[in-house]
Amino acid sequence: MSPVWGVTYVPGSDQRSHLRGKALRRGRPEVIPSETRHRLRACYTAHYGQWGPQVLAAWAVREELGHWSPTTIRRVIADLKPKPEPHRKPIRYEVTTTGAMWSEDGTGFHQDGTKNELLVAQDEHARFKVGFRLVDGPADEDAVYEYLKAAFEAHGAPLVLKHDGGKVFHGERIRALLHEYQVIELTSPPYYPCYNGKKERSVRDIKSYERAMRANGVGASLAERLAATIHDLNDVRPRPVLHGRTAREAFDQDRTPLPDRAAFAQAINRKEEELRSIAVTRHDLDCARRRAVEWVLLRHRLMQIRADVSTDCAARG
Repeated sequence: MSPVWGVTYVPGSDQRSHLRGKALRRGRPEVIPSETRHRLRACYTAHYGQWGPQVLAAWAVREELGHWSPTTIRRVIADLKPKPEPHRKPIRYEVTTTGAMWSEDGTGFHQDGTKNELLVAQDEHARFKVGFRLVDGPADEDAVYEYLKAAFEAHGAPLVLKHDGGKVFHGERIRALLHEYQVIELTSPPYYPCYNGKKERSVRDIKSYERAMRANGVGASLAERLAATIHDLNDVRPRPVLHGRTAREAFDQDRTPLPDRAAFAQAINRKEEELRSIAVTRHDLDCARRRAVEWVLLRHRLMQIRADVSTDCAARG
């Protein structure tokens, strides 16, 4: 029987049953001599904390200080490491009035073996779906143009339209439409869908409600189920975030005068130029336009910073 550290065996006895199911201990941990500890700590400090435990273990061998595991050395220098910065909660913005910002996105549905895409635009303050269109197959630029133009004519154009970097949202016809109605374009950062978080949540609500209707045999077609879903989200469902009002009620009641569109766009352009002039990285340049739009919205009090919002109804704060 092979020996185990920290356990004494009695010759002729069978202690396997005693050890079965229990962790085998190694006994007392290794103790590094005080002089070695001092030199390890001094070496770590002399190199500005850039030599980690594995490097220090190799250095100790070269200096003939002994063979020490990185785990043991990590304990020696633990109090010398800087404390990590406290976790920062993500900043959340809340649009304060109807018409200041809309967001749009598309999501896919399958029906009878074919793919359909639903295009949806909503007011960011009221969560009101200002326009939607179901198209066969992936949506193209013409579909985006037609449903956006219909929404502008029905509800008035927003100051800012937020969407992701999808090619279908950035074609020449779309840019011409936004220029015609003097709408500022705000593009989400690449690979960061939570920047358009309200729209992502809205898409989940739409898919969940349509799926539930389909499971219960309601609605003869996908278009009928989606129309009923949008009606529920816009006109029937009370929203806690809107103080119990429906999306349509908040959309109609929370209208305030918006700033002059030309002056609004000029302020954004000036701020963007300022941010670009002080940029030190490519990331700063890429973010300049987006940050300029956010800055001007905050300045006009059309958007405000809010604390983290939990989806747990039992959570406090």
